[in-house]
Amino acid sequence: MAIELIRAGEFDRLMRTKGKHYDGGGLILQVSAPGSASWVFRYKDRQTQKEHWPCIGPASAYTLDQAREKARLCRVELKEGRNPSDLLTNGRTAPTGKLFSTAMAEYLKVKSADWAASNRDRELRRYAYLFGQVPTFTALPLRIIDQDAKNRALSNWPVGSKQRRDVGFYIEAILRYAETGKLRLKKKRDVSHHEAMPWAEVPAFFVRLSDVETVGARALAFTILTGSRTDEVIGAKRKGKWTKLPATWGEIKEEDGKPVWAIPDDRMKAGLQHSIPLTPQMLALLGERRADNVPLFKVGNQNAMLNTLKALDKNDYTVHGFRSSFEDWGAEATDFPRDLVKLCTAHDTRTDTDRAYQRSALLAKRREIVQAWSDFVTS
Repeated sequence: MAIELIRAGEFDRLMRTKGKHYDGGGLILQVSAPGSASWVFRYKDRQTQKEHWPCIGPASAYTLDQAREKARLCRVELKEGRNPSDLLTNGRTAPTGKLFSTAMAEYLKVKSADWAASNRDRELRRYAYLFGQVPTFTALPLRIIDQDAKNRALSNWPVGSKQRRDVGFYIEAILRYAETGKLRLKKKRDVSHHEAMPWAEVPAFFVRLSDVETVGARALAFTILTGSRTDEVIGAKRKGKWTKLPATWGEIKEEDGKPVWAIPDDRMKAGLQHSIPLTPQMLALLGERRADNVPLFKVGNQNAMLNTLKALDKNDYTVHGFRSSFEDWGAEATDFPRDLVKLCTAHDTRTDTDRAYQRSALLAKRREIVQAWSDFVTS
């Protein structure tokens, strides 16, 4: 049996290559995305002949040599008739920090108060049943849950199945509550002072917005589709002077042969250049190309977009709130990775390790997300 097939010098390259990389002897480096990987040990149960893939640990925590030693111990367990999964589970140091199971209990305590009494027990049983099938995931501390851990949990259900979609939504909602203390509740129309329009209502609003033939309306539509901030589109003034310049045609460029809106670092809140893939719907709002120094939308005043929004909807939603509408849509209505959806709005939640390996802006993947959003909004 060939072992130690991965050479130390090629480890960094493999970490940037999505897929399974075999070291031999059952040890596999499983890369779910560039920079995000785990060591797993593959073996067959001698009695049932069922294949198992228990996780040794993240590649960011276990070196190649450490993973090989774990795999060697697993092979010893197999040879002596014991279960390698027990070794990996019992041999780990107790996780520190709040566990997902604890966060889920806290979430359900608050969330269940909004359920009808007749449905409450049924809903709680459904959570218990679904998450009871992924005990390894619920035992993870929140601080180490990444997209790779989520994907392993979701792999328990077929792609496209309702159970998989529901669990994916439940996971994101629980993590968001643990992080912000806020529930993903659909806003009710009879409650005043909303900030973010519920994502399900955006297409109907967009229809009304499309009937308004003003520059402010086109700027607002562009802002909604791109998930950008007001001042990134039309700039900002204070006492008659520009504190942030508006977007100009010079920022409309091409990357990888496709159109993008490349916002320079001095116009971004985080001070980092940000490219937004442009969909056909966005380009239609821009119209014919003009000189580089011409603003994309030359509005009459700084409140042009907000005034348009208030004229069409009386619920006190804000222009900035559409960024939340976009992110909520991504979490609740799609299977797109949460980190990538947030990256579309320049909310970079990746770890330093991820950024080191993901040197690209993941433009192709973000283009797929914003195209799906544009299709949804304009549907």
